[in-house]
Amino acid sequence: MIEHAAPVAPSESRFGPDRTNFLTSHRAQSVGAREFTKLAESLVALAKRAATLNSAEPPVTRLSPDRCIVQLGPVALTVAHIRVGNDVPPGGQLLAIIWNGTIAPRGDHVPERNGARRVPPPPVSVWEESLVVSAAAESSWHWHPNGIDSTGYTSPELAERCMAQLQSAFETALRDNPEPAPLS
Repeated sequence: MIEHAAPVAPSESRFGPDRTNFLTSHRAQSVGAREFTKLAESLVALAKRAATLNSAEPPVTRLSPDRCIVQLGPVALTVAHIRVGNDVPPGGQLLAIIWNGTIAPRGDHVPERNGARRVPPPPVSVWEESLVVSAAAESSWHWHPNGIDSTGYTSPELAERCMAQLQSAFETALRDNPEPAPLS
């Protein structure tokens, strides 16, 4: 007589029920890259629109495969998709931070004039959110703040959420310091 193993209940971890089937697959890695690109492109487009609406200079952006920096005047947004490490949940973790200060510096470094250049103060974090992923397939990819039991956002929805925080920080910075000091 052949004995069959009893069905195994889904494992529980600090990241929620077993979500590893799709999220640990090679396909999910490419989906994650596409979703992060979609998020970054949405952030850049929304930042350009915000700059136009606020009559501000165009945003400075820096994009790489797992990082996005959007500098909008005196404030910035950084977003990083962390996918490697023992403490990283399946599908990765997204870290979004709003900064008061300059993250994406202007490219006007002139070493022979070091003494004449004013160094801006270091940036200060004013808002931070860590998000985890849930997805059973590409079509169900969502970013969740505070774990998968919280409301999830598609990449464009998350871009809107982050830009609302950046816009708020931008307005606060302008209100607190209406005439920014020159950087050079």
